[in-house]
Amino acid sequence: MTKTFLLLGLATGLAVNLFAGETLRLNLVPDRDVLFKGRPQEIVVKIDLQAIADRQKHRRTPLNLAVVLDKSGSMSGAKLEKTKQAALQLVDRLAPDDVFSLVIFSDEARVLVPAQKVDDKEALREKIESIEAGGSTALYAGVKAGARQIEEYFSDKRINRVILLSDGLANVGPSSPRELRQLGRDLAGQGIAVTTIGVGDDYNEDLMAGLAEASDANYYYVQDTEKLPEIFAKELGDLLAVAAREIRIEITCPDGVKPLGFIGRPETFADQRASVNLNQFTLGQGRYLFLRCLVTRTEPEVACVNVRYLDELDNGSEQSTTGVVKVRYTDDEAAADKSVNAAVTAEKTLVLTAVAKEEAIAQADAGNYRQAAQILVKQREMLAGAAAAAPASVQVQIRAETNNLDDFSDRLENGNFDSPSRKALQSQSFQMRNSK
Repeated sequence: MTKTFLLLGLATGLAVNLFAGETLRLNLVPDRDVLFKGRPQEIVVKIDLQAIADRQKHRRTPLNLAVVLDKSGSMSGAKLEKTKQAALQLVDRLAPDDVFSLVIFSDEARVLVPAQKVDDKEALREKIESIEAGGSTALYAGVKAGARQIEEYFSDKRINRVILLSDGLANVGPSSPRELRQLGRDLAGQGIAVTTIGVGDDYNEDLMAGLAEASDANYYYVQDTEKLPEIFAKELGDLLAVAAREIRIEITCPDGVKPLGFIGRPETFADQRASVNLNQFTLGQGRYLFLRCLVTRTEPEVACVNVRYLDELDNGSEQSTTGVVKVRYTDDEAAADKSVNAAVTAEKTLVLTAVAKEEAIAQADAGNYRQAAQILVKQREMLAGAAAAAPASVQVQIRAETNNLDDFSDRLENGNFDSPSRKALQSQSFQMRNSK
C-alpha cells in the first residue's frame, strides 16, 4: 500500500498530516517556508516520523534475542549479581515462541545457552546463575558469537537483536571504535541490531556507542548497577512494542537545491540522493532528521521524501509514505523573515547542541579544556536565542540542555572533566542525535 501527501509551504510553518491511518506518519517542515528572491539561501527541513500509539492494534512480534555478557574479572561482585538478576527477569518475560541465547566472554567467547525456543525457563535460570567472573575482555568475539546465535533462527518475522553488556575495555581481539562500528554496520546489513549497555566508568564509551549507533540500536550508560534490571526491562519493553521495522528513508533534491547533509548524522548525498536506514519504531515513538539544503533557484520543490517500512500492526506488510516539501518566494525580505518556524529552529538548535558536545569532547581529549568549555558556552548562547519563540514543550528541553551546558562548561573550565563526565556528555549527545 502506498500513501502520498503533499506538504505545501504554509505561512504558519505547521505541517498537516493528511493521512491518520498509517502506522508511520510523515511530516516535512522547513525552518522557513517563504524565501527571499534573488540570493542563494540555506534552509533546514525537519523530516519527522511518528509511530501511532494504538495498542489495540498491536501484534506482538516474536523475538530472536542474544544476550552477550561480560564476565571478566572486573565484573565480580555487585556488577555481576545485578547483571544476572536483570537477565533472570528478562527470561521471565519471554514467551514460548521467542528465541533466546546467551553468550559470555572474558579471555574468549563461549555460548552458554545456544539459540533455542523459550520452553524451559528453569534450565535457562540455572545457566544464568552459574556465571562466575574472571579473565580479560574479548568483546568483539562476544558480539560475533551472539550474532551467530541470532543467525540460527534469523527471520524477518522476528525482531533480531543482540544485547551487549560490558564494564571494561576490549583488550582481546579487535578493540577500536572504528572496528566495532564497522561490525555494527555489517550486522545491520544482515538485519541484526546491537544494543549496548556500558556499566561503570572504565569501559570505552566511543566503542559502545559507535557499535549501537552503526546498527541503529540503543546505547545506555549505567553508572549505578542497581539500575541494570530497569535498563533490561526498558529494552525488552521496547522490543515487545514494535510498530514498524526496517525503515528506509529516501531523500531526493531537485536541480537547483544543493543538499548539504544531515545535522548530526553521517549519511551523505550522491547525485542529489541519500538514504537513511532505521531499525525500528516502537508504539508512539517519534524520530526525526534535519536536512540542510542550499536553495539556488526559485522553484517551489525543495525535497521529496519516501519512507518504506514493514508494518507490524498489519502483519508485517510492506508500506510506504511519500511527502514533498515546498516553499514560496517573495520580494519582501521582512515577509521572508517572518516565515521562520520557531519550533523547528529551536529543535534544530538542540540537535546542533549534540554536535557541539561531540566537538567539546574532542577538544577535551586533546587537553584543550578551555576551548572545549568555550564551545559549550557558545552553544548555550545559541540555545538561549532560540528559546524565546519556541513552544513550551521545547522550552523545557532547552532549559534542561542549558543547565547541562553550564554544568559541563564549568567542569571543563576547572579541569574536572573526568571519565564519568565524559560518558555522561557523550551519552546525552548520542540520545539527541539519534532522537532516542
